Amino acid sequence: MAKTVPHFNAETIAVMKEALDDAWGGLPPKIQATMLKTTLAERILKIAAEGERNRERLRDAALSNLAA
Repeated sequence: MAKTVPHFNAETIAVMKEALDDAWGGLPPKIQATMLKTTLAERILKIAAEGERNRERLRDAALSNLAA
């Protein structure tokens, strides 16, 4: 069975980018130094593929379960 690839329109991509920038900017420098920004992006992509389009919920999902 072929895996379905999600399609994101330009508006959704903009919201995901804003959520990523918000999430990354909200992290303390110490955490930024120990993780890749792509980790947050992957989390946002996963939640968006499930249908989420709210910037704050995407950001929060990206930041969930991070060690402080």
